[in-house]
Amino acid sequence: MLQFYSYRLTVRQNFSAIHHAGKILQQYIVDAYVKTEQNRLAFHRQNQKILRVELYKGLMDHLASETAIQRSKLGRIISLPSNFQGSSRAMQQNYQDATGIVRKCGKPDLFITFTCNPRWKEIEEQFFPGQTPSDRPDLIARIFKLKLKQLINDIVRNHIFGRIVAHWFVIEFQKRGLPHCHMLIILANENKPRDSNSVGRIVSSEIPDADQNLLLYEMVKSHMIHRPCGVLNKNSPSMEDGKCSKEFPKEFRKGTVSNKDGYPLYRRRDNGVIAKVGQYEVDNRWVVPYNPHLLMKYDAHINVEACATVKSIKYLFKYVYKGRNCANIKLKPVVKDAATFAKTLEWDEIKAHLDARYISAPEARNCMETLRISTT
Repeated sequence: MLQFYSYRLTVRQNFSAIHHAGKILQQYIVDAYVKTEQNRLAFHRQNQKILRVELYKGLMDHLASETAIQRSKLGRIISLPSNFQGSSRAMQQNYQDATGIVRKCGKPDLFITFTCNPRWKEIEEQFFPGQTPSDRPDLIARIFKLKLKQLINDIVRNHIFGRIVAHWFVIEFQKRGLPHCHMLIILANENKPRDSNSVGRIVSSEIPDADQNLLLYEMVKSHMIHRPCGVLNKNSPSMEDGKCSKEFPKEFRKGTVSNKDGYPLYRRRDNGVIAKVGQYEVDNRWVVPYNPHLLMKYDAHINVEACATVKSIKYLFKYVYKGRNCANIKLKPVVKDAATFAKTLEWDEIKAHLDARYISAPEARNCMETLRISTT
């Protein structure tokens, strides 16, 4: 099934109706992946007895406690093992693996978020006449994956930050469809950013002078400015309880200083350099931290942060391994007679994995490509 849909979604010289179908292509890709995933999940459901998975002691203790509290009997137990990518158990295992790396190699030094730019020329050059990025989720997923591969190569092999001891990353897809990657990096001791000067060589939080570097100025203005909020725009999506959830605008600061509660407080000088974003004029207080070299090379939103404390690391791991997107749905069973209510406790991890799950077309295409590579 996977090979069939991969064949159908391949672009060829002849006219392809599916690649000119717009939103129908999005639905086709999602349906194709759902069928493929259901086929894999059906195998796990029907072969619980032959799967090489030991009984999870913690799970059995939990179910025994729940049956005692609810005065019910234990029904069928269906587990979804950690070798199924995207499952809750796989995410927990990845989290434990990551914390094990930290115990061995030390805390991460850099946290990088790389977001897809739908206006990349590599994407726009492949459009058919009249198409927009939303019409080609297959291109979005594929080109982002190639860009990410090059970014990892620059960091790990070309050592743009220095020698790398360990790194790991997770790809997420926003509900609007654009993919982004969260990456954590551990540098060798000789390359760790230990003071404000070393942090400043990696991370910048200022608008460059347009007269000295116009290209970097335009990219910072396009990708690395936090959209005005607070007094300037009280209806901004980042506003929560009357405050910006990202704590913008930041304060002006003459130099970078460490912060015991999380990220460093980066240098943001009041030097009079401004940029006009829409109808607003912004200064250094609105700049998202970035690395000039990566920003100019990849022409996309690349947030680069120096990890300050172990406390911040725990948050980052939980953020990176938070799991899949879900729609918010709440159902309440109507029970007229409590005596007729079933007294059997069912534990179905496959159903829990599927319930209210949200998946976009680029994510579906990316997952299909990943499965195709891993199974060939």
